[in-house]
Amino acid sequence: LMSASQDKSLRLWNPHSGAHIKTYNGPHNYEVTDVAIAEDNSKFISCGGDRDFFQWDVVSGQVIRKFVSHDRKVNALAFGPQDEIVLSASSDKTVRLWDVRASIRKPLHTLLDATDSVLCLAIMGPDVFVSGSADGGLRRYDTRQRLLITDHMMKPIGSVSHSNDRECLLVSTLDGKARLMECESGDILATYTGHMNQQFKVQSTLDPSNAWVVSGSEDGYVCTWDLGEGQLLRRQEAHEGPVLCVAFRDECLVTAAADGGLKVWRSELLLETEVEVGAAAASLAVCGLPALFG
Repeated sequence: LMSASQDKSLRLWNPHSGAHIKTYNGPHNYEVTDVAIAEDNSKFISCGGDRDFFQWDVVSGQVIRKFVSHDRKVNALAFGPQDEIVLSASSDKTVRLWDVRASIRKPLHTLLDATDSVLCLAIMGPDVFVSGSADGGLRRYDTRQRLLITDHMMKPIGSVSHSNDRECLLVSTLDGKARLMECESGDILATYTGHMNQQFKVQSTLDPSNAWVVSGSEDGYVCTWDLGEGQLLRRQEAHEGPVLCVAFRDECLVTAAADGGLKVWRSELLLETEVEVGAAAASLAVCGLPALFG
């Protein structure tokens, strides 16, 4: 498990024991906004307010490569298939594609379709990815067919993720809603409400079985819904500040919040009757706050 923080550092954790394994710092002069780990776990990339982003070696903790091109801070990163391509999304309104194998230091492509900051990315297939922007545009790119399909959500998009079969997208917007969309048609299959999301970039996700939707909330709660029915199953008090990040690792849910803490939850407890937070989660001490949007 790796965390990124406003204290300009990244940290590697054992999510089961809560042990802090390693701290990575040095190149970032501003907050770290995102981190993406390669499939073989040997390398990772990180970005932030520097306008540049970096590729690291996990074991040595050294920066392997610096990527320079964006004009404003970089909000999101993603590895493409086989970790050969990296995507970066920025407040300069662009998405850029990079070949990490090439010696050339310039991006392969620069996509200029957004009219405001691009905040999030999701890889859908070998040649297909999705971006979400503060202009409310959900853009699906097929780079092989040179195709762009845009759905207008009308509110800034802070989070986008996909189902296991990659036929559906979960999209969170700054109107307190998360929506399940069919990729091909753009139809809204379900809408999830009950959490607070008006000011910050708050992440939502599907559980590994694709039975639940889970989202953070600006009031410090974690919310869980039934995927198909859209029914709010549980609101769990989790942190003392806005819960900004949620992600599943194996059968556990990891949450990160503006109180500077990470918690690892046994996911089955999110659907049981009310329990004490201490019984449901193991806390990991973190210095500095996660990056905010708003």
